[in-house]
Amino acid sequence: MLFDGNLTATTPLRQTLRDFYRADEDKVLDLLLPLADVGVQARSRAWEKARQLVVNIRQAQVGKGGVDALLNEFSLSTEEGLVLMCLAEALLRVPDSHTADKLIRDKLAQGDWSAHLGNSESLFVNASAWGLLLTGKLVNYSDDQKKHQFGLLKRTCGRLGEPVIRQAVRYAMQIMGTQFVMGTTIDKAVERAVELENKGFTYSYDMLGEGARTMADAERYFQSYMMAINVIGKAAKNRGPFKSPGISVKLSAIHPRYEFSHRDRVMTELVPKLKQLALAAKGYNISFTVDAEEADRLDLSMDIIEAVFSDPDLAGWEGFGLAIQAYSKRCIHLVEWLRELTVKVGRKLMVRLVKGAYWDTEVKISQTEGHDDFPVFSRKPSTDVSYQACARKLLEYRDSIYPMFATHNAYSVATILEMAPDRKGYEFQRLHGMGDALYDQVVADDKVPCRIYAPVGEHSDLLAYLVRRLLENGANSSFVNNIVDENIPVESLLKDPVELVRSWKQRRNTQIPLSANLYGKERQNSKGIDLTEIDALTPLRTNLTNWLTRATAQEPVAGAKAVCNPANHDEVIGYHLHATPEAMKAIVDRAEAAFPAWTATPVAERANSLRKLADALEANRDELIAICVKEAGKTVGDSVAEVREAVDFCRYYAARAEDMFAPAQRTAAQQSRGVVLCISPWNFPLAIFLGQVSAAVAAGNTVVAKPAEQTGLIAVRAIELWREVGLPAGVVELVIAPGRSVGEHIVPDLRVQAVMFTGSTETGSWIARKLAERGGEPVPLIAETGGQNCMIVDSTALPEQVVDDVVSSGFQSAGQRCSALRVLFLQEDVADKIITMIKGAMQELHVGDPAYLSTDVGPVIDQKALTGLNNHVKYLEGKATLHYACKAPTGEGHFFFAPRLYEIKNLNVLEREVFGPVVHIIRFKGDELDNVIAQINATGYGLTMGVHSRIAEVTAQVAREVKAGNIYINRNLIGAVVGVQPFGGRGLSGTGPKAGGPFYLTRLVKDNLQVTEAALTDAKRQQLLGASSHDTTVNSLLQQAATAQPAWAKLDITKRSSVIRQFLAQLASNSIVLKQEQDLPQVIESARGLLNHIEKQLAAPITLPGPTGESNQLHLEARGVVAAVRDDSACFQYWMLSLMTALATGNAVVVAVEDQFVAEADACRKVLLSAGLAPALFQVVKLTQLKALIGNSIIAAAIVEAGSAVKALTGELIAARDGAISPLITTPADERLIHRLVTEKTVTINTTAAGGNASLMTMSDNIG
Repeated sequence: MLFDGNLTATTPLRQTLRDFYRADEDKVLDLLLPLADVGVQARSRAWEKARQLVVNIRQAQVGKGGVDALLNEFSLSTEEGLVLMCLAEALLRVPDSHTADKLIRDKLAQGDWSAHLGNSESLFVNASAWGLLLTGKLVNYSDDQKKHQFGLLKRTCGRLGEPVIRQAVRYAMQIMGTQFVMGTTIDKAVERAVELENKGFTYSYDMLGEGARTMADAERYFQSYMMAINVIGKAAKNRGPFKSPGISVKLSAIHPRYEFSHRDRVMTELVPKLKQLALAAKGYNISFTVDAEEADRLDLSMDIIEAVFSDPDLAGWEGFGLAIQAYSKRCIHLVEWLRELTVKVGRKLMVRLVKGAYWDTEVKISQTEGHDDFPVFSRKPSTDVSYQACARKLLEYRDSIYPMFATHNAYSVATILEMAPDRKGYEFQRLHGMGDALYDQVVADDKVPCRIYAPVGEHSDLLAYLVRRLLENGANSSFVNNIVDENIPVESLLKDPVELVRSWKQRRNTQIPLSANLYGKERQNSKGIDLTEIDALTPLRTNLTNWLTRATAQEPVAGAKAVCNPANHDEVIGYHLHATPEAMKAIVDRAEAAFPAWTATPVAERANSLRKLADALEANRDELIAICVKEAGKTVGDSVAEVREAVDFCRYYAARAEDMFAPAQRTAAQQSRGVVLCISPWNFPLAIFLGQVSAAVAAGNTVVAKPAEQTGLIAVRAIELWREVGLPAGVVELVIAPGRSVGEHIVPDLRVQAVMFTGSTETGSWIARKLAERGGEPVPLIAETGGQNCMIVDSTALPEQVVDDVVSSGFQSAGQRCSALRVLFLQEDVADKIITMIKGAMQELHVGDPAYLSTDVGPVIDQKALTGLNNHVKYLEGKATLHYACKAPTGEGHFFFAPRLYEIKNLNVLEREVFGPVVHIIRFKGDELDNVIAQINATGYGLTMGVHSRIAEVTAQVAREVKAGNIYINRNLIGAVVGVQPFGGRGLSGTGPKAGGPFYLTRLVKDNLQVTEAALTDAKRQQLLGASSHDTTVNSLLQQAATAQPAWAKLDITKRSSVIRQFLAQLASNSIVLKQEQDLPQVIESARGLLNHIEKQLAAPITLPGPTGESNQLHLEARGVVAAVRDDSACFQYWMLSLMTALATGNAVVVAVEDQFVAEADACRKVLLSAGLAPALFQVVKLTQLKALIGNSIIAAAIVEAGSAVKALTGELIAARDGAISPLITTPADERLIHRLVTEKTVTINTTAAGGNASLMTMSDNIG
């Protein structure tokens, strides 16, 4: 399992490198500080040298500036700086004018560009500011006030129209690009280099582009490198690697799977390619440097570098090199390893020392994946200490290493010059377009060579590089940003990092929490496994193998069902005996008997039980991973995430229960419901299983838990672990049996007081009907029922990011996630390009045994799933274009299905959700977004939704208008994290509340503690049921209400509540209502108090915690059109408070009342209309029309007082409908009612989508 062969470190140094991967920051700095310390006298000389350099730089900058000045003027701490970054990142790749205009409008209309005019002495900055001012204002030219402000100039420019503006802004962005990029082709770059080469500079060229996603990409990059080597080599004229131009290559560009999990393949395929390029460079005797990339690739990179550098075919050439990153905690040991390697090979190696370019990414990955620590330092001055320590070592080793110091920091330069006063055997490096003034001095005065790192490529390829530079150098802590800012004293720029770090009381950056502390005091985050951390893998493999040996050694059990591995049916890993009807009754008996003692257990003890279970799951993690892999067919990565999610559920609900049951939080005494039936699915056999069970148990209920038949082993093991840490008998009772028999024997059992269900919409509806048949107080059904999940991609999206997110959303977990991508809407202008890229990425997917790290896609769960997918393939014949089907194992004895990519004309082709690795593409025109959103909403599903766009207006519209539970912006659709992205849908996708969200537990306690229900006479029941189910008047009113409701819901809560307040003020003196309702003054007083609470609850979305580089918010949105029912047994107060709450939360309301209340309801309607409510939003029908009203699918919920005689009948009518499961609400008319009348929507934004994390880069604590 996991991998073949042996991963033991080959040398002690390799082991030390592994030990320091995520080492404690204090421990690493204790090692580095003495090495970085150059002594007091040298420090003083370096300080004075650096001060002089900065003074000279500032004098040289006057009237010039270029990029340095631009970055200073538009730094990331200004809104305009961020806007400029986003625009530069996206505009040059947008092929169609419609979207380009939208992007320019979106980004430039808000900025205050005039504030930047004349601020800088740089002509470049003023030209940019003037151009952006013009465009920024012009884009807004419908604004009358601004027209007056700008007079004739404005109108003249206005006549030019948007095409001219578009060209102007594209041109401005290209000028900006020229500042950063040496040339669009290598020939042009080499030609442009002559001027500075004559001044003593040399070059290293970098061919721009994202990492390869496909073999075609890799081949293209390889040929581009080969061509560049030939051009550079001819220009070099055999001056040798240290004096001639060279090339920088990225390993991720020449292999699409350059990652640890595909190590064997990478070593076989990538090593020969790198060697071929190196030999070409050797042929011209030029330098050839392998760029540094992300931390999780370092160990693999070392194997590749060692293999190529040690190759005897490269003998006699000293041009091979690589870049190393000082922000890495391993960097100092990497220097020692390189020394060891060069001595062993007996040949010189060129080593470029950089600070590091992926800092924000490394922090985010570590936080999201639950790693123990960061692989990088958390503050910039610590990186500077590491840089100095590594520089000193490299200078010591100049007999076998040629150091190249890449920095724009004058103090770092001065310190290195102080360390090596002989000025021999090393060079400095700077980025093209930056640091000119600094290095003009160093080359001229100190006679140390400087090499310029110069990107080459088309402007559309510049994006990722440009944004990375803008981020690094526009950050507040950046030397490049501050060096040209005259307001910052020179001396404050020249802090010695060694002195600074030694002066800190706290070395770790307290503003960037480690993964374990991501949620503060509320709870500990779950631990992950870094599957690239080699020392963790060997023990994991041993534990997985030991479990499998034990599992497969079991003797068959008479009468039991064998559990087989879906990837290999010959592997039997356990047995299940199914419960008989008698056993099921006994199970419910035990859960019922355990309830009184458990509900009386203090909440702190219940919460502690959940926390003990979480700890037990982590302690037995490897065994649980093995069961996930072998029973559910999950990949190792998915299995790690599964265990983490289960742990998170336990800790989250423990904290929520303590909060909910705390005396200060109670509006009324909380009372647990009793026995809760939990029915969980096979696709998350541990996480959803324990998510349901832990929530019910935390709220003081006992549980009958029915895991899916396919995945019972892991449920059995989880409950065993819980019992081992003290779970009392009877609190959780497992029932292993087919769903049909549980539906027959347990669902109708009146002792079951709530049902939690994840599965199909049809089964969910059947359960809802069964529960409604009971009558009495409604039994809560929390159902999550799948979706037709879509992603919209416009032409501003970054194609590489889209491809990554489509592949993970559509094909990870073999597409067997409720949240998986099913339909991809691609703007037609970029569709062909993105489809080609997705096909190429699919060619790289490995479908096979999920027990191996190299497997991307495992099997589907069983024969039924496989047959369903094969039937869908047949169904699409003649209805769709098959773009690609992956290679997958064939034959018998497993359930593998090849992932497929189709194109269809429209969404109507898909009749139901296809639960597997199949993505369907639909093209759309750039101006058809409204139509696409309407199509998606028309499906009735509403689980997850994605959008990739750099236009904020587009992402905001999708987030606002699509009726889905989870919206993901510029990221994938899967992997919702407990408490961060509460998960659950609406419509055909579920009932709410969201799992892992703040309101989930509220459905697991009783709404009404004492209910006296009025009797409904047989005659009245027959009269109501005998009425027609189709009433044209009712249907017309509902259509009007449904049309008017979205605009009402869109209004700010203060505007809605203003209408309600006016209504209440006028109602107080309404003669019709006063005559009928003696308690009107008290009702109005209660209503005002409740309205205050609604305003507070809906004032702003709830901000949820999460990792850096991500925004997560929970929005509470109206359900739609709700019915408020009042018969003669129901009181005025409940009816009035409920309809007022429904309106205030953004719903439209149709009231059904007895004949004697019609005049009063009409009077209320007139008052509401005079207060400003649109007529369609409040309608009155008679109770005799109840059947037609509730039977109409437009009604999203029905509100009835708990004691009403028509409560049970209303519940039956709403449950009998086809389609979405809608609730009967009898919650008391207090603040609890608010949450029953809204649906939850989680909006998750990848705030690093434009290439980096601006907020992290500009953090003040990072400066030190």
